[in-house]
Parts: sequence; structure tokens; C-alpha cells
Amino acid sequence: MSASRPDAPGLTALTDALYSIFDRAPDMPVWQWLEKYVALTERETATPGLFRTILRPYVREPLECFRNRAVTDLSLCWGTQTSKTMTIMGGTAYKICNDSMNTLWVMPNADLCKSFSRNRWQPFIDNCAPLAAQKPADRHLWKTMEQFFTKNTLTFVGSNSPANLASRPCGLLLMDEVDKFELKGDKEAGALQNAEERTKTFPYPLRVKTSTPTTVHGEIWREFLTGDQRFFYLPCPNCKEMIRLEWPNVRWWDKSEDESKVDGEWNMELVRANTYYRCQNCEYHIRDGQKTAMLRDGEWRPHNLNAPPGRRSYHLNSLYAALKETAWGNLAVKWLQTKGSITRRHAFVNSTLAETWDNERAIDDEPLNTTIFALGDLPSERIPVMTVDCQEGHYWATVRYWGRGSESWLMYADRVETPEELEALALEHKVEPKRVGVDMAHRPNQAAKLIVKNGWRGLWGSDKKGFIHSLGNGARIIRDFSPVQNRDPHLGTVYQSEGNKRAMYIYWSNDRLKDRLEIMRHTLPTKFHVPSTVTNEYIRQLNAEIKTTRIAPLTGRLVHFWKQVRKDNHLRDCELMGLVMALAGGILEDEAMKEADSQKAFGFMRDAPVDAAPVEEEPRAEEAQFQFPN
Repeated sequence: MSASRPDAPGLTALTDALYSIFDRAPDMPVWQWLEKYVALTERETATPGLFRTILRPYVREPLECFRNRAVTDLSLCWGTQTSKTMTIMGGTAYKICNDSMNTLWVMPNADLCKSFSRNRWQPFIDNCAPLAAQKPADRHLWKTMEQFFTKNTLTFVGSNSPANLASRPCGLLLMDEVDKFELKGDKEAGALQNAEERTKTFPYPLRVKTSTPTTVHGEIWREFLTGDQRFFYLPCPNCKEMIRLEWPNVRWWDKSEDESKVDGEWNMELVRANTYYRCQNCEYHIRDGQKTAMLRDGEWRPHNLNAPPGRRSYHLNSLYAALKETAWGNLAVKWLQTKGSITRRHAFVNSTLAETWDNERAIDDEPLNTTIFALGDLPSERIPVMTVDCQEGHYWATVRYWGRGSESWLMYADRVETPEELEALALEHKVEPKRVGVDMAHRPNQAAKLIVKNGWRGLWGSDKKGFIHSLGNGARIIRDFSPVQNRDPHLGTVYQSEGNKRAMYIYWSNDRLKDRLEIMRHTLPTKFHVPSTVTNEYIRQLNAEIKTTRIAPLTGRLVHFWKQVRKDNHLRDCELMGLVMALAGGILEDEAMKEADSQKAFGFMRDAPVDAAPVEEEPRAEEAQFQFPN
């Protein structure tokens, strides 16, 4: 039987908390219990004061899962600024005080655990009277990573500690930001699953996972799909139909985009002022100021009625959050500011929209960091480099001027019809023959003939991750391109071996150079200049490939790879080959050679990769000819 509670007018919160230790769970929803007992400071939230859910009523049902013993698994696939972490903090507080069981709180790493415990969790405890009343008097029982409450123990563990994960029996398992967990192999992944297994010794366990999503292969998205897939619906102020807030319905113009533009460019103040949400049912223009009233009448609706019993999963994007930062106008501005940056667009899709990253859908056909420049603006000491992609009956070519310090300017990027036009283009831009690179991968003999005739150089893309180079005296390094090779321009024909002229070429690593190009395109302030007058064809071809992920069928691990999403990528290949020429010529700093200058002996490089090119004991004379002058 529960203890009798005196109904004295002056009953303090602390006295009330002491009675609650011996009392049964209160007959009130979790969110009401939190509003009664919890105050928040600036350490725990951007909106300090008494715990209130009136501006975020969507947290109420997920909080009830901490009280509902029929719920065994709870996943929150939520965007930023939606009170995701505050929800699990409040649920944990309620659980410790009213349904006591050992708790294991897993975060990406131990350092994050320590910071969170000190700066957010412990201040939260001190401002929740029933929870603070359960702190032990013995200070040795109260640590940053392990806290002994009256009836249970809460332990923080980093996901990169498999042994700790597997050795902590708990009834409440909190796995915060699971898509950032450092699971480096099958053994560690098994340890994480083992942590979930340890909850099964408890009669009413609750396993909670939260995160903003990353990819469709991420842990939180798989958990969301496994659960009952609940979305929050709001009534339209006009038609009263229950709708979900989805990003495609956010608009910052009515009839024409020009309403929010000045001189053809987006004006962010106009964008912010003009933004509204277009109801997907009646097309009514819902303003951000109406969102709070809509939230009060919102409700969660499951979409997967075949989910296993007890598996609740909730999806919520940042459009629902009633904060200044997440006002629809501010989000529209933030979205427009991601244009031209895959990194920023990726972050917006994951963190704000709580959606998985879809590279193919997120291609942005706008050149990055375009600049206005004239020939007279360029430094006098510059090196023109021309690269050519050979096609059947025509060519694609780029000319880029390189300065010292990795800065470069695109001067030409277009289709060229004949070899004579290629030769004229090289003469026009005063490109030295050894600085013209021609792709040999698909039409090697055709390219080799051009190379031999004009004294140009050949480039051949490879799937290899690197190539061994000899530095002499047994020292070797791995670089992004191979030592110089030679090819008969008539190889495989009746004219093979006639004459002694050979096309000089090098192999280059596709993946490594694509990564380099991506970094250079997104580095600010830009050094990889693209003129503002660049053609749409260049823009499309430069964005023809994206880096995406897949699950390796043999290992089951997540791997990253470059995927071609458009048929034509010739100008992109030319830009990649331009980087190869700059690296091989010493214009761009090569990390491997930089390291070689400071560490002459490369003993640890002796065990070369299986697929590496044969080691040349001494550099060929031709290689010196290939190099640009320092």
C-alpha cells in the first residue's frame, strides 16, 4: 500500500519527491509529471524555464512509451531542434523515479558521454526534485559515467567500448544518435546487439534508439521501418484536413519565383517574408504563425499496421518545431544557402528534414563557387593545362590555367569535332605539348596516335587505390598515379611494332582523384575557379557522378562508391585528368612526396598492395620528361 500523502498547503516539492520514492507510479501522463517536477536551465535547452509541452505536444505520446509496459522498442527518427534528446531525458527521469530498473545510456563515444553527463544530464537531475532526492549521500557512488540512484544504477557507455556494452544488464537501454556509433566491424556490431540482448532478463524492458538519419542503411532508418512508422498529422486551418508537414510543400513564391528575386538572384529577406506552407489538400497558404495552434490539435498516426507488437517508431522533421530557427522562412533561406554544396545539402536533408540522403535526387545543377574573372586578372606566372576525352567521331576538351598554391581558372570547356581543332585549341592557349593530357581508357590506339603525333601525354583511369613509385635506394611511396608507361599506337594491328615511337602515358586512381575534385569544388574561399558564364552542359556533366553507399553483399558492411547518374560525364573526366596533370607536374602538392621530403626512408611501404604496379628500382628517364618544371 502506498504511503498516505498529507494535503498541507505548504507541502514542498522535495517532500512530495520523498513520498514518491515509496509510492506507486503516479496516475498521470509522463508529460504532466515532467511539467509538475522539472525546470530547465540554459544548460539543458534553448528555451529555459518550467518543462512545458504546449509548443511541442508531439513529445507527449513518445513520452508515454516510457510508462507503457507494452512498448518494448521505441525509435525516434527526428530532425534537429525537435526536443529529441530532451524527450529521452524526461522519459528516463520518469522511469528512474517511478518504474525503477538499471539503465544503460549509450552514446557515440566516451568523451561525448562525459560532456553530456556533466553539462546536460546532471543539471537536469538537480532541477527535478524527485530525481534529485534519489542521489546518494556517499559521493563515491556518484560519478560522471556511473550514478547510483536509490533503486537503480545509470551507466554511460561509448559505443566504441564493446566490452562495456556487453557486460551491463539493464532494463532501460538508451542508444542516442545511433547512426554516429563507431561500429568498425562485425565484432563490434555483435557487441551492440548483445547490449540489447542483456535487456531480456528484465520482465518489462524498454530499448530506445534515437538519431537524425543518415542513409537508408543507417540503424535509425532500419529501426523506423521495422516499427509502426508513426507520423504527426496537423489540421489545415482552412479545410481542416489532417496533413503531414513535408518539405516539397514549403514555397517562397506564389505565381512566379521572381517574387522573391532581385536582378535574377534570390533575395533572402524576400524569401523569408514570402515563405508559406501550401496545404496538399486545398492549397491554402498556411503561415508559420499558424503552426502553434495546429500543433495543439495534432495526432500521431501509424502507417505500418503489420509491425511487431511493442515496436513504436516515430518520424518528425524540423518543420514541426515552433522555434525561431525552424520558422519556415528561415528554413527556406537555409535550403537556398545549401545550393552548390553537396555537404550542406546532405546535412539539411539528414538533420532538418530527418530524411535519408538520396544522392541522385539531390544533384544540384548549379556550378560551385562561380567567379567573374578576365585574363588580365590572372597571375603572370601560370601554367595552361589541356585535357581531352576521346569519343567516336569527336572530342571533349577543357583548358585550365594553374597558378602556384593550387589555384586554377577554367578557360575552356566544350565539344571539339576534329583533331585539327584540338591542335588549334592548344596553340591558342599556348599549352606546351607535354601539358596536354589525352584519355586512353576507351580508344587507346586512337589516343596514342594523337599523342605520338603531337608529343602529348596519355592518361588512363584505373580502379587501383594507388601506385608504387621508387625513390631510389630501396625507398618507395604510393601515389595517385603510376610510373610512366609506353604503348605502341598500332598495338593489335598489322602495323604493330613498326617504328619505334611510343605513346607515353600514366595510370591514375579514379576514386582518389574524384575525392580530390570533390574537396576542391567545395573548399571556400574557392581556388578552383569556374566562370559565371560557364555553359549548362558543363554544369550537367560536372554533376554527372555522385558518391553514394551500398551494402557489400559478402561482408554486409556499408561501403562508399562513386556512381554515374548521367550518361555524359566527359567534361568531368577532363577536369579529373587536369588534376592528374597538375599532380604529376608538381603544380599541386602531393602528400606522398611531401612526406618523402621529410622522411627519406619508407620501410613501412615495402609491403605493397597486391594490385599495385610493378616497382621501378630507378626512375625512368621518360618520367623526368613527363614532369612539369618546378
